[in-house]
Amino acid sequence: MPVVDVEENIKKLVANIEQMSQEIFRLQGMLQTFEGFKKGGLKTIDLPNDPNQAQESAEQLESIQEKPE
Repeated sequence: MPVVDVEENIKKLVANIEQMSQEIFRLQGMLQTFEGFKKGGLKTIDLPNDPNQAQESAEQLESIQEKPE
């Protein structure tokens, strides 16, 4: 006969609720950020095609700034 551990289920449910609550807080923060962007008149955000390429470009600029030719 299958057995259900009540205490273990309670612990898992509490942990799941805590995890979901943290996700809700994170999403609310993101929503507030984008609402702030909108209030400031921002309609779009231009992103580089490849985030890694942007990092490489930043590193190249840093190396040029550190060692001007």
